[in-house]
Amino acid sequence: MMKLNPYSNAPSRVSIRAYPFVLIIALLLVHYLSGTLAFIHDGGVIDQKDFNTAVTMTLLSGYFWFCLQLNYNNVLSTLISILVKTNQLSHLSLHRKKLSAKLQQHSINSLIIAVFTTVIYVITENFFLSELKLHQYAIIVCAVLFWFFFFLILIQSSSNLSYLREHVLNQTESYIDYLNSLSSLARLSFMNATLSIGAFSLFPIFWIKQTVPLFEVVIALLFLCVVTLYLFLPVLKLHFQWEVGRKKQSNELNRLIKEEVSLEKLAQYEQELERMSLLSMKIIRFNDKVRLIACISLIAISWGFVLLFFF
Repeated sequence: MMKLNPYSNAPSRVSIRAYPFVLIIALLLVHYLSGTLAFIHDGGVIDQKDFNTAVTMTLLSGYFWFCLQLNYNNVLSTLISILVKTNQLSHLSLHRKKLSAKLQQHSINSLIIAVFTTVIYVITENFFLSELKLHQYAIIVCAVLFWFFFFLILIQSSSNLSYLREHVLNQTESYIDYLNSLSSLARLSFMNATLSIGAFSLFPIFWIKQTVPLFEVVIALLFLCVVTLYLFLPVLKLHFQWEVGRKKQSNELNRLIKEEVSLEKLAQYEQELERMSLLSMKIIRFNDKVRLIACISLIAISWGFVLLFFF
């Protein structure tokens, strides 16, 4: 069901939404048949916790897959944009193959880490102290999927950006094209980071109708802060790299203007300097602002609800 080679055939707008939605429905059905979802009416605290865990991990698994699908599309769009600027569109097939190979390797690594993390989760939840019930097996499978998508989106977000910067960006001949391509990478990183942190608004579902330990909330918030920093740090680095690159090139053009005696060359350098002064990164467009505000608002509302009503 899941495409492990989306770079060879970019997902359509329908499949971007359809596959994660089908995954959510399928997992909810499994949890319902195993008995987890029935515990919301007649179960105790432990059963309530299993219910919360099943629902949250299911929703997050679907959401992370949705983000991955969008990530694939954004990476391909950015790749094509840079290749067009550098007149290397014929290399698109080669880059797709390399990105596909990386994705397959990352999928294997993410699955291994997901299984290891799930084992730790099973031990900390004391599942082995008693005989496992059917609904607990379903939760364990869901946990593997959740951690798989979680680690895969973190690895892919970083790896794709590094690949484009190291193997595509350095092929630009014009410095203005280089800066514009750098801006495209920064916007790609910003979009992926914004979409990914939207998942944080679902985390409070873990604590519905439960006594929430302050220590648990603090640890969760610290974890979310670390993930947010990990996702947005590349945006700041690319922005810094863009500013340094533009300043360096502007200084070089000013030096050439002072030394140049040819009127033709002087006019060329002055024209380039003017174009350089008009450049801007344009990382955040109107749609990006709306998306970021929506994500922050949802996170603030969901976590504010937890802090206000559970303490």
